[in-house]
Amino acid sequence: MSTHESDNSTPHRASLWALLRSELAPFPGRQAAVWRFLLSCALVIVISMALQVPYLSLSIIIVFFTAQENTVLTRLSGMRLVIGASVGVALAIVLIKFTIDYPMLRILGACVIAFCGMYFMRISKTGVMGFLVALLVFYFQSFADQIDDPETLLRALLWAWVAIAYPIVLTVTVNFLLLPARPAHLLAGEMCRQLDDVLDQLEARSTQSPIAPISSDKVARGVLVLHRHLAFATLGDAACRRDRGRYLQMIAGIDRLFTAAAHLSQLPMQVLTPEQGNQLQVLRTQCQALRSSIADGSKFPFSSDMESTRPVGGQLDGVLSEMGHALLAIARAESAPNASPSQNREPSIAKDALSNPVYGQFALKTVLAALLCYVFYMAVQWQGIHTAMLTCFILALPSLGASAHKGLTRIVGCALGSLVALGATVFIIPHLDSITGLLLLTLPIVAAGAWIAAGSARTNYIGVQFVFAYSLAQLGQFGPSTELTEIRDRMIGILIGVAVSLFVSAAIWPEREGQTLQAMLGRLLRSIAQLARVGAGNETATQGAAIDGARLQSWSLLMQNREMQARVALEPGWEQAHDSVTVQVTTWLAQAQETLFAVNWLQIVEQHAVSDVQQSFAQAFETFRECAAKRLEWMANRFAGERSVDQGVQLPNALAALNQYRTDAGVDAPAWIDEMLSAAQALNHCLTQLESRLPAEN
Repeated sequence: MSTHESDNSTPHRASLWALLRSELAPFPGRQAAVWRFLLSCALVIVISMALQVPYLSLSIIIVFFTAQENTVLTRLSGMRLVIGASVGVALAIVLIKFTIDYPMLRILGACVIAFCGMYFMRISKTGVMGFLVALLVFYFQSFADQIDDPETLLRALLWAWVAIAYPIVLTVTVNFLLLPARPAHLLAGEMCRQLDDVLDQLEARSTQSPIAPISSDKVARGVLVLHRHLAFATLGDAACRRDRGRYLQMIAGIDRLFTAAAHLSQLPMQVLTPEQGNQLQVLRTQCQALRSSIADGSKFPFSSDMESTRPVGGQLDGVLSEMGHALLAIARAESAPNASPSQNREPSIAKDALSNPVYGQFALKTVLAALLCYVFYMAVQWQGIHTAMLTCFILALPSLGASAHKGLTRIVGCALGSLVALGATVFIIPHLDSITGLLLLTLPIVAAGAWIAAGSARTNYIGVQFVFAYSLAQLGQFGPSTELTEIRDRMIGILIGVAVSLFVSAAIWPEREGQTLQAMLGRLLRSIAQLARVGAGNETATQGAAIDGARLQSWSLLMQNREMQARVALEPGWEQAHDSVTVQVTTWLAQAQETLFAVNWLQIVEQHAVSDVQQSFAQAFETFRECAAKRLEWMANRFAGERSVDQGVQLPNALAALNQYRTDAGVDAPAWIDEMLSAAQALNHCLTQLESRLPAEN
């Protein structure tokens, strides 16, 4: 029994170690973000200590909430936080002014304001302002339970606004002056990084050297990151906004290059023909020139040699031809007019803001959980665990899985921060006698938390909570603290808040994403069907834009499915509620991803086949693609729980017609027939594997 348990625990330890290495690994921009966090926090500590501005721990956490991945987001978050804090403090002052002698009215008024704030958070893209208003008003009304003098109470509220506002201004300034992460520069850097991977694959193919393949996950993340950087670049850079259409075409071309490199990385090594060797050399030269032009901000010096390259038969030739066409598309984008296409902006307020009862239920659950924690710590007269009430607002997220994930990261971060604070209190603090010593102790801890906070969304809140827990324990007063009860109380308060919040969320109107995960899978399959139906044929601007748009939508939905699956895995009681995070769903996602890759390869092969494809074979191939698209749509309906007739039932017959055409062609058949047939068979295999594991029809 013990041997079996030991064997099972080994893979878990290995996977945990792999996760830690992945989350803590350096990446471009992470070190610069840490320096910005560090300088902002150092300035906040010195200013607050020197001028005796209270609530230093609150000021430090505001630094982490303000600083974002780029300067545009940092500026937007700073503006929203200042507005939210100002409105929250103003409402708290008005509320306390009229209800200071009526505790019940004060609490009810705070509940009403908090409900409105959380409702606004759920329906608006600027919901962080509503969140901050709800959090501050509900928390500040509890000040009246501790401070009897109205003037002292008013000063405390105004000092709280100062402690929030000045770190925001300071952080925004630091982020714009110290190693600024401007979206336009991030976009160029990501393009160069993807081109480096393409060049590595071309170099390995030329020298016949082994190299790790590019995964389809990396392809999906790459194209989404490019579009994300462009979206922010158009907000913060007038040149990018003016040339948005050209940048979109460049991103589409680099996506094609990167996707083709991923296909190239999965092909077996083979002896190159002289034509293939020459084509590889030309591609490497052109990719190097493209990378240099992006890094320098100059025009891409495209060579006319690429326009004369043609496939000579075989999978490798198809990939190389696709790379050549991608470079040609980028060159055309460079010379295209700077007409920016119209952008379909999403409304800032949800269309169903007044009709969907889920929003009101969400706000009511949040206020109820916070009220329960408030009543509890007031009843037991344990003011130190007021973090339980704050935790209920912090964990207020649309889905139960997302709330559980944030609760877990909050507990882990608080535990780590509390342990560090405990060690510092026992072994280091008694020997400190100046602010210099306090900074030498605090800044390395802040740097460690900043490194984690600058990472992925999966673990970044651990770093924020790590620094906050340490700050609450050690920076709550104007000098070193040796009080251990603060550490204990904060940890207990967070544990209580997480437990109450998750219990209320799971017991009252639970929002379980597991119930919609299969529907999301259905949307993914429909987008892949749309991509298959777009087809290839002659490369035109309209058709290229349609293919690029369909591919982007498919990759985006694939990543959304994976993120949702990770959140569903943390939903309490998912094992009894549904079967959404079992090996079955993991298999569905993996096979859907392989199907997407197979459809993309089918388009590459068809697009770069020789121009003299016979009409009869072209029609048979078109029929096969249409049947594959209909089969995908039928499977999408199965995932969505809808009854439908399989319109792609003729798929085997369509594939048989292609096989018959190959048989009739005999030994003298051109190479492009075998390549197109191989791509069709690969897609049919993916569809068969996916169909064999479909959910049962209702």
